[in-house]
Amino acid sequence: DSEVIIQQGEDGDNFYVIDSGHVDVYVDDETGRNLVQTYDGEGAFGELAIMYNSPRAATCIAKGNVRLWALDRLSYKVILMQTSIARRNAYRAFLEKVPSFLHLTEFELLTFADALDEEVFEDGAVVCREGESGNKFYVVKEGVAVCTKANSEGSDEEVAKLASGAYFGEVRIVTGAVSLN
Repeated sequence: DSEVIIQQGEDGDNFYVIDSGHVDVYVDDETGRNLVQTYDGEGAFGELAIMYNSPRAATCIAKGNVRLWALDRLSYKVILMQTSIARRNAYRAFLEKVPSFLHLTEFELLTFADALDEEVFEDGAVVCREGESGNKFYVVKEGVAVCTKANSEGSDEEVAKLASGAYFGEVRIVTGAVSLN
């Protein structure tokens, strides 16, 4: 009824994706075996050992019937590399169209592309607010970002609309100054 899928401390050879069933994840330490996570019908595990050539960090045990998809180390790394390269190239192509980034060297452009994390905001969502300190630099990939500033009566007044390729937030990063909403 309980079958060990991976054992903490052993070498990792596969990454697993749960198709169906229940898997408990345990970590053994000086206090004993501790349940740290439970997967119920979905999830994935085993990537750390194959990514970093390190021993398994946990023991995963099937509870009842479990159906898994296994991906070997080489296939996992090839897929991860292809995905990373495709993401990098897509971000690079986008950044090459941003006029303010035309002065960047190839290395700087690729470094910038590697550092990007895509965030999606719903229509009307506040990305940053005037007066708040911030730590992010935003480049509009698609859609429009509307910038507002509080007027003398305290209501928001539109001061700019930023389309694809426009950016904001850099002032806060460089100077620590407050942002415009």
